[in-house]
Amino acid sequence: METERDIEAALLRRLQVAAIVEASTLLLLFCLAVPLKHVWGWPLGVKVIGPVHGLAFTGYAVALLQSIGAGMWRRGEIGWLALSAFVPFAGFRTWMFFARRAAALDTHRLER
Repeated sequence: METERDIEAALLRRLQVAAIVEASTLLLLFCLAVPLKHVWGWPLGVKVIGPVHGLAFTGYAVALLQSIGAGMWRRGEIGWLALSAFVPFAGFRTWMFFARRAAALDTHRLER
């Protein structure tokens, strides 16, 4: 039987993966695909990476909504976590935040 801590740990792992994928695809879109399109006239990068990033963003949003439904976050954290998906490089900081929270959860589990 899964405990509440097991569910929270699983949601945190899902959020970690979603955050790093979303942040990486946003970085590729801004730093590679958009310059290729506007500087060198090669729009294929945006046509490929754009939808990939859209899927990654949707995956992060779904994972975040699931964790909100589980009551894992305070109101201020929800706003910050949602906003981080729109700011380049913020997703990497969010990923570290999830990693620290998961480590604290594991430490607490080991102490019991």
